[in-house]
Amino acid sequence: MGFDLNRLIRGRVWKFGDSIETDAINPYYQYPTMEELKQHTMEVYRPEFPREVKPGDVMIAGRNFGCGSSRPGLVLREVGIAAIIAESVSRLFLRNSISRAIPIFVVPGITALAEDGDTLEVDYPKGVIVNPATGATLPVNKYPAGIEQIFECGGLLQFAYERYIREAALAGRSGLEKQE
Repeated sequence: MGFDLNRLIRGRVWKFGDSIETDAINPYYQYPTMEELKQHTMEVYRPEFPREVKPGDVMIAGRNFGCGSSRPGLVLREVGIAAIIAESVSRLFLRNSISRAIPIFVVPGITALAEDGDTLEVDYPKGVIVNPATGATLPVNKYPAGIEQIFECGGLLQFAYERYIREAALAGRSGLEKQE
């Protein structure tokens, strides 16, 4: 099941600063299971986060979000974060997020648009992020069609599998037989 970029994302804001490290997002070296990770994600920066985050919440951050190692932020989706919006994102974290269909947007100026606890709306089809309380808006850039398809499929692995099945069908194979 994919992520529908064409739906309105509306959620309560969790605001973070610059250079949020993947070790804090995903401290697997201390907590090896997803259930443990969910209880400790982001606690280095906000001790209340794992206890108080709710499905549908939105995370905003400053520059260089997801710096550090190559670990993806899958735990953020697992705790219910509906979207990550940052001033800038580590290239590797951005690629990993897209490959896992974790909604992530690079929006310069986002930290000035909202405060902790505000509500934000991400209207991807219209290309805008809105703070309904203030009326302030920022543009959100569209992804290329191929990346939108990765989100629709639920991630890069699912996208590749579906593409393989389509191409195998065009070639007259079921896609499941052993190739020589």
